[in-house]
Amino acid sequence: MQNRNILWFTLGTLILLGAQWFVTSRYAPVVPSINNPAPTITPTEPITPPTPMAVAKPTRGLSPGYTVTISNPDIDVSFRKDTGALVQVKWLRDGTLFFPHQTSPGTEGFIGLGESSRVFTDHRAEAKASGTVIDFYNDQGDHLIWTVPTQGYILEVQATSATPQTLTLVPLPETMGPVTNLGRVFSIDENQVNETLWSDILTDPFFSFLGDEREVLPIATQRVGIDAGVEEGAAFQPMSHYFAAIWKSTAGPVSASTLGYTVQTSPTPIALQLYTGPKELGVLSSFDPISSQAVSFGFFGAIAKWMFYILKAIHTQVGNWGWSIVVFTLILRGLLWWPNTKQTISMLRMKDFEPHQKSIQAKYEKYGNDMSKKAEMQRELMDLYKKNNHSPFGGCLPMLLQMPVLFSLWSMLQAVFELRNAPFIGWIHNLSGKDPYYVLPVLMGLGMIVQTAMTPAMGDPQQRKIMMFMMPVMMVFIFAQSPAGLCLYYTVFTLIGLAQTWWVKRNYVSQPIKV
Repeated sequence: MQNRNILWFTLGTLILLGAQWFVTSRYAPVVPSINNPAPTITPTEPITPPTPMAVAKPTRGLSPGYTVTISNPDIDVSFRKDTGALVQVKWLRDGTLFFPHQTSPGTEGFIGLGESSRVFTDHRAEAKASGTVIDFYNDQGDHLIWTVPTQGYILEVQATSATPQTLTLVPLPETMGPVTNLGRVFSIDENQVNETLWSDILTDPFFSFLGDEREVLPIATQRVGIDAGVEEGAAFQPMSHYFAAIWKSTAGPVSASTLGYTVQTSPTPIALQLYTGPKELGVLSSFDPISSQAVSFGFFGAIAKWMFYILKAIHTQVGNWGWSIVVFTLILRGLLWWPNTKQTISMLRMKDFEPHQKSIQAKYEKYGNDMSKKAEMQRELMDLYKKNNHSPFGGCLPMLLQMPVLFSLWSMLQAVFELRNAPFIGWIHNLSGKDPYYVLPVLMGLGMIVQTAMTPAMGDPQQRKIMMFMMPVMMVFIFAQSPAGLCLYYTVFTLIGLAQTWWVKRNYVSQPIKV
């Protein structure tokens, strides 16, 4: 039994480590945000004035040189003057930038959403009841009109052109530079999210020497978008994208090409909507129910989503996400109370079997590595268990049940905007970030050591030492880099388990073994 415990804990640890490494390795390091305040409408004078009557598309990789910024109480939105492309969104609550920005003149920034293939020579902005309307135009009759709402994150876009031209909704850069720190590019249909990481499109795969090729843009639909807003993560904590930019087009077909996701303009105006806000399920659903699928809950998505709904229901009563996690853990522990009790009793019962096991094993020692005799010994052991109505695997079920919950909560904390920067108590100001003083991971590790010490001492003493110290140390190391909300859950889970183990041992009465 002790061997199986070590096996399950080791397997779970390796899976958690592997999952964190896998996700982290697919994102570039974080570039810190620059939180400069922006006025309501801020034109920046061009470094090089645009050439009047220009018709050639500007070079993508160069610095825009000049932008104009429109604000509402929630976001700042910055546009390139020459192409009308949206190049930056700033979340005004904490200054988070949605896209990579230029840190100095000449460095690469984000190419922009809604970039026109024509050059605009002028623009005009007008405040209306619906919001601020900014019209980019030129003498050839091309117009790109953005409406930034008085409140919220849904931008309206209209484009007209005397002759056919291309409007690039989501650009496809040549290198990772313009999309550094951005996770996915995706399209959404009624049944699923078609997604690909930018790094899979723009960098060679690890096995390229064996013929493995780069990914391509997901199939185009009426809803296309990208992850946005990068949080600063620790060494083993993946980058979290709590924001998104999602296009919804109902007037014209969206195409995928070497430029990216594009639509064609014509003399008849085409209208689109662009969501530039948090991945908040309620807000996204009000924009477009299908687009709410952009919230990625990871491999255990169905479980994680239901967990969030349960947490949200608890939060409406408790009012704090940290205490909601505590209440959720108590409920989960209550549901698992019976199987966890059976697990502890199974371990105590195995202690009763130990003298008989050693007697059977000693009988077959003289046969060495004879596989037929080893099989015969296992049959004799199983007959002993069967005669006493005992299953040596009875203690494994609770471990299996809690692993999906653990991984689901981990992925949920990395995806759900409502838990971003959610405070708990004292030193924990952000449940989606790590515990700054490592109090919870250390407390969890101590609880694991005490709980292991309370369980019956069986099997090899060296293996017991590994179980008692090495595994808690490894778990503390992992959880120290994980979200504080996950540490809170597992710490409470461990402490309740410790109390349950004490209670079961206190009331356990050994039963005679039938031989």
